[in-house]
Amino acid sequence: MSISSSRRGLSNLTRSKQYKGPFGRLFRELAPWRSPHSDKDAAIKALQEFAKNSMSETVGEDSLDNHNLPSGYTYFGQFVDHDITFDPTPLSMRQQDPDKLENFRTPRLDLDCLYGEGPDDEPFLYDKKRKGFFLIGTVKKDWKGEEIENSKEPDLPRNQQGTALIGDKRNDENVIVSQFQLAMLKLHNRLMEHLINKNETATNKRSDGELFEEAQRKVRWFYQYVVWNDFIKRLVDQDIWERVLDKANGHSFNGTIYDWKDQPFMPVEFSVAAYRFGHSLIRPGYQVNLNNDDETQLGLGVELPIFHPDGPKDDADKIRHDLRGFRPFPHRHTVQWDWFFKINSTEGFPQAARRIDPKLSSAVFKLEEGPKDSRPNMLAFLNLLRSMQLELPKGSDVARVMGFEPHPIDDPHEDILWHYILKESELLKGDKSGRELGKVGSTIIAEVFGGLLAGDPTSYIRLWPNWTPAKDPDILALFKEGEQNPVNEDGWQVGDLLRASGAPINPDDVQHTIEHGRNRS
Repeated sequence: MSISSSRRGLSNLTRSKQYKGPFGRLFRELAPWRSPHSDKDAAIKALQEFAKNSMSETVGEDSLDNHNLPSGYTYFGQFVDHDITFDPTPLSMRQQDPDKLENFRTPRLDLDCLYGEGPDDEPFLYDKKRKGFFLIGTVKKDWKGEEIENSKEPDLPRNQQGTALIGDKRNDENVIVSQFQLAMLKLHNRLMEHLINKNETATNKRSDGELFEEAQRKVRWFYQYVVWNDFIKRLVDQDIWERVLDKANGHSFNGTIYDWKDQPFMPVEFSVAAYRFGHSLIRPGYQVNLNNDDETQLGLGVELPIFHPDGPKDDADKIRHDLRGFRPFPHRHTVQWDWFFKINSTEGFPQAARRIDPKLSSAVFKLEEGPKDSRPNMLAFLNLLRSMQLELPKGSDVARVMGFEPHPIDDPHEDILWHYILKESELLKGDKSGRELGKVGSTIIAEVFGGLLAGDPTSYIRLWPNWTPAKDPDILALFKEGEQNPVNEDGWQVGDLLRASGAPINPDDVQHTIEHGRNRS
């Protein structure tokens, strides 16, 4: 049976020019990539072999860091992804039914993964004792699963079985993204508290609901600002970044491949291919905090994998030490954010993300989600399979449509759009190699993010194009008096977002947070 014979509906749906659903295509006119093997089983086996032989990082050999990108951006990017896309269909069903395309997230940078449907519709996210505030939990267990008494160390709110009570369950997938979700909850709460205190002395007092909406808007705008002016700016070609949202013309959107009639949609070329460049950024392991003791087995120079390569438990059913999530947050693992973002001038930090290239870290070779077998480099294989199932176009064809000369293709699988974008980055000349996306990847990423911001009637781009955090006195009030804002000369960054939230950014903050539930000041 040929690969295409079972593709019912996809050509009539997302390849149609009349399709206006939440997912769509950028290149409807291009033919999809086809496997060189006409037999379905042979095609899948070829993807497995390609993932194993061509996309697996060799420990000790492929360890080049991306010093343009601190490692925290890997997980900030994951958080952003969860804000704009969500398909709850189980992985096994997605493999069998690729035509089922539905985005359960608004294609906006509106933090619905944080706010959910709001206090009225999803009250379990919020503190009943303080209207408009998020609920914050405390750590209950250590990394071995043993109970901790009288802990004040902050955690996401959780039910009795350790499941996080948050707007998107995926933001508890690992310790780092879980801690970023917590920091965003704290940022809203700090802004809410500031606005309430200011309201007490105001002549025209506002309601709790009005204050909540104001805090929500300010958090969203701060977040949108650093997404575009820090995260995306670091990743894409500078000329493309400047073109997409033209500052000289009120941040007008200048898309060449991404457009829509009524509202922005989520392109599958973005969600299934281009934005998955982030999988190549994952390091084999991370240093979490300066917490040298035998109990936690952490400290300077100690790296923990996101997922232990041998699984979460050993043969004796003992828990292995890693940074996986979907469990109670482990005691004394509070993340020290200056080890993940450029905030202080600590020597040797922040830890760098891996280069953007086709080699994936051993930390993601095995996944708890998906078939329980011994297939190597499962994440790479699943990404390649998903690309084939959703009939994405060839990378070289996309490059030609954009007006770029395609790079050489030695193996037909290298022309799968996801791999093509990774290889394109690796082939950049000089110190740009693996440090930023190439022309094809940059165009897709920049135009989709720029388009989402320009298409959102509530974004700062639409309502106040020249807004910056420096123009908001309520945001500035969250920083210590006399602090340099922003902390880096390159402008407002994710690290500043974390500083404003009161998240721990140095060893003293971490220790005080573990013992007292907050930073020292």
